[in-house]
Amino acid sequence: MRAAASWVLRHFALFLLLAAAIALFQSGMLSGSCRDCTVGDWASASEVREQIERAAREGRAELDANLAEFEDWGEERRREEIARRRERLAELRAALADGGGLFDRYRPGKIVERYRMRLEQAVLEREIAVLEARIDLGTLEQAGAIMVPTPQAIAAARRRCAQANRAVREFNAQARAEKWIRNRIADEAERLTQNARTRCERAGELARQREAGRQQASERAARLREARERVDAEATSARQALARVDTPEARNMLADIAVKAALALLAIIALPYLIRCFLYFVLAPLAQRRGAIRIPLLAGTASRIALPGPSSVSLSVRLEEGEELLVRQGYLQTSSAGGDKATRWLLDPRHFLSSIASGLVFLTRMRGAGEATTISATRDGFAELTEIALPPGGACILHPRALVAVVQPQGRPIPIRSHWRLFSLNAWLTLQLRFFSFHGPGRLIVKGGRGVRVERAEQGRIFAQDQLVGFSADLAYSVTRTETFAPYFFGQEPLLKDKVEAGRGILVIEEAPLSMRSGKVRGGLEGMIDAGLKAFGL
Repeated sequence: MRAAASWVLRHFALFLLLAAAIALFQSGMLSGSCRDCTVGDWASASEVREQIERAAREGRAELDANLAEFEDWGEERRREEIARRRERLAELRAALADGGGLFDRYRPGKIVERYRMRLEQAVLEREIAVLEARIDLGTLEQAGAIMVPTPQAIAAARRRCAQANRAVREFNAQARAEKWIRNRIADEAERLTQNARTRCERAGELARQREAGRQQASERAARLREARERVDAEATSARQALARVDTPEARNMLADIAVKAALALLAIIALPYLIRCFLYFVLAPLAQRRGAIRIPLLAGTASRIALPGPSSVSLSVRLEEGEELLVRQGYLQTSSAGGDKATRWLLDPRHFLSSIASGLVFLTRMRGAGEATTISATRDGFAELTEIALPPGGACILHPRALVAVVQPQGRPIPIRSHWRLFSLNAWLTLQLRFFSFHGPGRLIVKGGRGVRVERAEQGRIFAQDQLVGFSADLAYSVTRTETFAPYFFGQEPLLKDKVEAGRGILVIEEAPLSMRSGKVRGGLEGMIDAGLKAFGL
């Protein structure tokens, strides 16, 4: 109950912080400035709607007044107004293309301001169209009059044509002698014929001019009619354009902040669980298919390592002929009065940095056949010990931090090899890039919190990463997905666990790795040091 109440209070405080942050955003700290805002950022939805309706009424009234003025303007004034409106239209389009601040579309002042700009944009676009249509109409109306012959002029020309034709016919009807005399004296036949031809052509030309003029007048009338219709249509379209401007959605600012804060809180709560699902069902199966880590043997084949007895708080070690014992400081409880004792500065001079980092320095060396030594964690009340006997050809991968003592032949130290696996995904996933292998013959005495368990791999073993102490070199080491989903989903288990594959070798694990740390994983600088030591195999 206490944990549930703590969770609720913690997330309620987070909700308040999110709401405060969103309120600051929407109040303009990260939004564009509002130069012509008519309502405050905390106006209600009804106030925003009232301002929008007022802007629409003002836009309609201004448009009607402008349309009435356009009719009285001359062509020069109309062209000047078109240029001015196009400049303003370019400014509006640039302002509307700019998205503004992060939360401008939720700020009441910015909502009304952008609606006014869209309204003005629609008005300017249609007013430009109306002015252009007015210019075209004025050009047609100011064109010169079309001059056409009258029907009376055409009739008179046709009468003159008929009279000239009668005169030709009358001349042709006279006696031949008289026509000859008249042609000889006045060339009358040619004169009468040319006069008739000229008068008839003039009558035809006047008729054609009248028909062409009537056609031209009809076309101009049609263009004038179309121009007037276009002016009327553009004016109607201008009035309709105001109704087509989208009315923005106005919301209550406090309710909007609360909804967004709640959604953000839900996203924060749900995101880790969504990530866990993705990791468990997608990435973890891919990771566990990668090749396992295998450590090569010195002899090429591994000897079977016998299972030791149960771990205990103290362990008695008796030396055989030709053996020596190296004991870490703080673990030598009792020793025989006799025997040869000395100080061994480093466990392995070839790995002096690793020996120093893992605490395997200033070791107590003991020699003497039959000499018995009791080893125990004199400074750690939770540590227990066990002894692992390495036969010739046997090898064990071991964390040096768990090594307490070594029994080895005199003059033939146990071979210790370092193995880097920088290009192995399993090494990076286990955060262990280097491994140390200890090769027999010899005996290794290791420690563990609340005990050390040594068991056969058999069909393969799965265990937590912190529990690993070591494993025999004939086993393959890798990671696998945790066994059950629900404990991982609710944060009770890690995504990946360590695994050794099936084999005859042994697995050495620590019973309770956190028992010597008060049951807690160390954080901060200590946690970083622990992670670094683990990465280097220590």
